[in-house]
Amino acid sequence: MIADTPATAAPFHIRRMEAVRRKAEKEGLEALLVTSLQNVRYLTGFSGTAGTVLVTMDGAFFLTDFRYTTQATLEVHSAKVVESKELLASVQSILVEKKIKKLGFESEKVTYYRAGEMKQKFAGVELLPVKDMVESVRIIKDEPEMEAFKWLIGILADTFGDALSLIKPGARERDIAVELEYLLRKRGADGPAFDFIVASGPRSAMPHGVASSKTVAAGELVTLDWGAKGRGYHSDNTRTVSVGKVDKELEKIYNLVLEANLAGIQAVKPGVTVKQVDDAARKLITDAGYGEAFGHGTGHGVGLDIHEKPAVSWRDETVVEEGMVFTIEPGIYLPGKGGVRIEDMVAVTKTGCEVLSDSLPKTFMVI
Repeated sequence: MIADTPATAAPFHIRRMEAVRRKAEKEGLEALLVTSLQNVRYLTGFSGTAGTVLVTMDGAFFLTDFRYTTQATLEVHSAKVVESKELLASVQSILVEKKIKKLGFESEKVTYYRAGEMKQKFAGVELLPVKDMVESVRIIKDEPEMEAFKWLIGILADTFGDALSLIKPGARERDIAVELEYLLRKRGADGPAFDFIVASGPRSAMPHGVASSKTVAAGELVTLDWGAKGRGYHSDNTRTVSVGKVDKELEKIYNLVLEANLAGIQAVKPGVTVKQVDDAARKLITDAGYGEAFGHGTGHGVGLDIHEKPAVSWRDETVVEEGMVFTIEPGIYLPGKGGVRIEDMVAVTKTGCEVLSDSLPKTFMVI
C-alpha cells in the first residue's frame, strides 16, 4: 500500500501541504501553525503523539521533542524536522527568521490559555484564528486514503462470518465486542475504530447502545456498529440481524430502513447537497409514519477521525464532490421494543458513488 512507506506516501503529503498553503495564502496568512495531531499526520505522515507543523509560504517545519526525533526523521518528508526543547520558543525563532507577521492558528484546537501564551510569546506577530483550513482539504480523499478504507473494510468483511457466529442466545454483548476487537487485531487492524455498539432487544432502540452486560435472547434484533482502525484511518459499518423470529413490526422497520439506506446511496452524486441525500433516506421513513423515530442525521464523513465533515443531515448544505467519503446510516428506533440501523461507507465518484462496504451483506438475516 502507498501509505506503508514514507517514500511512496511523501508525494501525497507534499501535495496536501501545498493545498493548505494555497488556502492560507488566499486568507492573507504568512504562515499557519497546525497543532491537531490528525492534521499533522495528514500533512506529514507522522504517527507519534507529539508534533506540530508550521506551514510557511515557501516551506514547512515539523517540530517535535527528543522522544520522537528519530521517528520523525524516518516518517516526515514534507517538512524540515526540528527538535524542540520548548515548542513556542522554537516556533518564535522560525517566525523571526522568516519575518512572519501574520500567523494563523487552529482556533478550535488551541485552548484559551495556550492562545494567551502564544500571544505573549510571539511578540509583533498578528495571531489570526482559522477554522477547518486543513479539514477543508481533508474532506476530499486521495489514493492512499482510499486504499486504507478498502483495506479496513476488507478486514470487517473477513470477520463478518465470525461476528454472526458470536451473536446467539446467551451471548453477552460485551463479550461479543471484546472478541470482535481481538479478531480485527489478529487480521491486521491497529484496534477498534471506536467502542463497538452491540445492542440487543430493547437496547437496539438506543442509537449509541455501547455493548453492555446484557445477554442476547431469542426473538431479538441485535445491532452491531463496528469498525477497524489502521494506518491512522477508520472504517465504520452497522448491520442489524435477527436472532430467531422477531415481531412483525421489527421485520417491517428493518425492510424500511434498508429501503432508506438504498435510497440515500442512490441519491449520492457530485453536485447535490448532503441535505438532499439526507432527504432521500428520511422521506421514506417519514412517509411510512416513523419520522419521529429517526432523530439523527443520515451520515457523516470518515477519515483520520471517525466523525468528520461533511455531516449528512437536514442541517447541512455542503455540496457533494468527487472524492468525499461518508456514511449512509438511516435508522428507526422504537423504545422498549427494538431498533434497526444499516450503515454503509460510500466514496463519491464522477457519476455517483462506490459502496465501499458492499461486501458486507445487509438483506434481512435470521441467525
